Amino acid sequence: MNMGELRPDEAADPAGLVDLLRRLKDRSGLTYRQLEQRAAAAGDVLARSTAADVLRRSTLPRPEVLAAFVRACGAEDQVEAWMRARDRLASGAYAAFGATSATPPAGLPSTGVASDDVDPLTRQSGAARRGRFVGAAPTLLVVSVLLAALGAGAWFWWPEDEQRVAPEGSGAATSPGASSSAMPSGGRSQIRPVRAPQLCITEGRERAGRYPNAVAVQRPCTEATPPDTYLQPVADGLYFIKWDHPVHGPGCLTVRREDPGRYLVEPWQHCRTDFWPQLFRFEPTGSVPTGYRIRPADSDLCLGIRDPDTEVPAEAAAEPCTGGADQVFLVDSLPGG
Repeated sequence: MNMGELRPDEAADPAGLVDLLRRLKDRSGLTYRQLEQRAAAAGDVLARSTAADVLRRSTLPRPEVLAAFVRACGAEDQVEAWMRARDRLASGAYAAFGATSATPPAGLPSTGVASDDVDPLTRQSGAARRGRFVGAAPTLLVVSVLLAALGAGAWFWWPEDEQRVAPEGSGAATSPGASSSAMPSGGRSQIRPVRAPQLCITEGRERAGRYPNAVAVQRPCTEATPPDTYLQPVADGLYFIKWDHPVHGPGCLTVRREDPGRYLVEPWQHCRTDFWPQLFRFEPTGSVPTGYRIRPADSDLCLGIRDPDTEVPAEAAAEPCTGGADQVFLVDSLPGG
């Protein structure tokens, strides 16, 4: 098949590659049922629902699915070009996921006194400046062993070795006046803006295109996975918000401190219990049982949805707390956590 101007090697991001796949299908003139049949005839497995799902998302399909899809569309001689493009995007689509350094970005110390003119995310309480998380990992280990002995059932990740342990009740401290039952339980979860509860926080791109990496946005919940979202209790009522992506692996959502993309929330591979932009506090609002304000640790900011806050895919971002509904999120546990 002659692809004409279809050039997978020119795709700038996963969404661009998927758009080219849509055009490839359109050119083939085949229905999803016919794609399934052609794939089976070629010895591939490509259910019609899988093919439709590939084109409905903006994330990279699995390698075997991509190859089967391209072959079924009649572009057998171009499979290698599509696979090269996918590999290129998979290695660079989440630049933040690929970071291996444990050193916070320049200008954001993990400890130390913050002056009044420093960015709000660098302001830390006295307890934080005294090294509140020194020895946090050993403490978590002891707690997890005790909880496991009690038959705990929910899973969460360790920040360093990604081993999963099973704490029930999380052991995370609650906000003043809040009962432990009011706090998120941890594990696999769904985070939804209260003003648009049919939407979920998931992977996307900044609408303006100034920052190319994956960031947190709101999308219809039916299109929100992958990645899967997990809440991991850390200590003192703080949590990691983690994504588990089939291509890029696990990573902690992190508030950006630098332009472009300042205050957007993106996934980083390395998770640290002393790195404030990766730690979040969930404050019950009392308006609904699972309604929370989500606040970056020791800052004066809240996570909110950028205007217009009901648009898809509007970005999640750290911003001054207003008490508005655009900064309230529903947090629900999901099975399989």
